[in-house]
Amino acid sequence: MSNTWVNWGRNQKCAPDQIARPSTDTQVAKLVCLGVAERKKVRAVGAGHSFSPLCATEGIMIDLSNFNSITRVDQELMQVTVGAGIRLFELNKQLELLGLALPNLGDIDCQSLAGAISTGTHGTGLGFHSISEAVVGIKMITGDGGILQCSSSKNQNFLEAARVGLGSLGIMVEVTLQCVPAFNLRAMEQTTHIESVLELFEAAIETEDHTEIFWFPHTEVGTLKINSKTTDSPSYRSRYKAFLSDEIIANGGFELINRYAKFFPSSAQQMLEKQLATDRKISYVAPSYKVFCSKRRVRFIEMEYAIPLEYLLEAFQKVREATQQLDSPITFPIEVRVLGADSIPLSPAYGRKSGYIAVHVFRGTPTDPYFRLVEDIMKTYGGRPHWGKMHTRTSRELSDLYPEWNKFQSVLEELDPDGHFSTPYLDRVLRG
Repeated sequence: MSNTWVNWGRNQKCAPDQIARPSTDTQVAKLVCLGVAERKKVRAVGAGHSFSPLCATEGIMIDLSNFNSITRVDQELMQVTVGAGIRLFELNKQLELLGLALPNLGDIDCQSLAGAISTGTHGTGLGFHSISEAVVGIKMITGDGGILQCSSSKNQNFLEAARVGLGSLGIMVEVTLQCVPAFNLRAMEQTTHIESVLELFEAAIETEDHTEIFWFPHTEVGTLKINSKTTDSPSYRSRYKAFLSDEIIANGGFELINRYAKFFPSSAQQMLEKQLATDRKISYVAPSYKVFCSKRRVRFIEMEYAIPLEYLLEAFQKVREATQQLDSPITFPIEVRVLGADSIPLSPAYGRKSGYIAVHVFRGTPTDPYFRLVEDIMKTYGGRPHWGKMHTRTSRELSDLYPEWNKFQSVLEELDPDGHFSTPYLDRVLRG
């Protein structure tokens, strides 16, 4: 009987010939060589948190979950080498024990490290970058079963490509990260009228460390979140208040609203508005990763695009208008973030300060026409899709959006000319 694999969002599944869970480099190499011998594609998988069909394969699927420990620490350089399959929430805990942290994180921490960096997963802040920017070394198994070490002093061109490589270049088994001293963040959340939120957001993105907003479609309610580095000691919320906010309201209550909306769409928005407390403010101090990352127990499907920063608010306004064209209400908030420019060839933030707009639907909910309308808007601004999230773009379109596209293609041709690590999705977005 075939194995079955399903992703976190429950919108992608496949039946590989084999799902293997190796524990050593040698075992990974043997699986790669087996795939070559039997003419089967080989694909690595982490936590399955990509919404795009990034990992789906009919060949050999390599689950990297056993590569989940820190193997080397250089306290002087503040560099940590770790198994590529470790989940971010485990990595964050282990870094804290070492007095270290990653400078920036996304708002979800259930992804694997390899999956997060391979897709360009990011947080927010114009003075900061994606998780991939912290990668200073990679060890991967190539198509001939060999071990390839990449760093700034060895195979640097391979390192730059693999930092956001979609897993197309080989099986990543180990990553070296440039960390920073562990730090605290002061979190401030303010929920109020969306126009006030937008004014505050526009002023804050240039002056605050980490800034983002959420807007609840079909309402006039938005939330501004600002996270600022501080030397103040943690001031945790009470366990009861944290449980009430994070579990009962943010997850349990939100799950019920989305389930209700599937059966009673006309009245779902009224129910949502009643749950939104306007003119609400929250402020507390905690270790950085506990502020960056929040619990997301309500499963969803997501699309996200990066556009030049100067067009962010204009594009967001068009997205707001587009939601009014929909027959069914959108119960998930739209998320808006910013990020500094980087130099990673396939990073959506390559070469430009970027604004990110992310749209979501509850699991099992059709994404069309909502995602299509938003994607059409993003195209007009030269939008680059998040590689791990839903989009319809092809390599012909994408090649015009990335100045270093040919540089990446030359590395792809050198490391995997036969597409041994490819999937139908990668054929569409990289090889078409």
